[in-house]
Amino acid sequence: MAKDVKGSAVAGKPAAPDVPPKPKKPGRVAFPQVGNKDEKIYPFDVAMPEGFNWKQHKSLKKRDYTADHLFYEFRALECDHKAILFRAQAEESQKLGSAKDRGRAKRLIKLQEKMAELKSQLTAQGVDVEELLLSALAT
Repeated sequence: MAKDVKGSAVAGKPAAPDVPPKPKKPGRVAFPQVGNKDEKIYPFDVAMPEGFNWKQHKSLKKRDYTADHLFYEFRALECDHKAILFRAQAEESQKLGSAKDRGRAKRLIKLQEKMAELKSQLTAQGVDVEELLLSALAT
């Protein structure tokens, strides 16, 4: 039997098998050069440090820069990056419509990828896929 929050058995529900918890998705990490002891490297004297990646690294703070204007330049670049992403999402949403339609489109893309993989496997085995599909449509 399943157990409620306090640990007592709940009638009518079978006990769930012991399922290990899902591992957490790795999030963004701190930029490795932050806090470097070398004064030539840190704090940064350019708005965008070399090797910084918006998707991998957490945003930099004001204290990570030698001057305030560099931090504000970095923030402006960050906002530009986000604006580009939001425009792409808006365009996709406009094309595909509601969340339900977007889910269907994603499923369609996955099915098309599987179909292409099957087609290549059958072609490698010597099966004429086009003829097979035409004969299936004819019946």
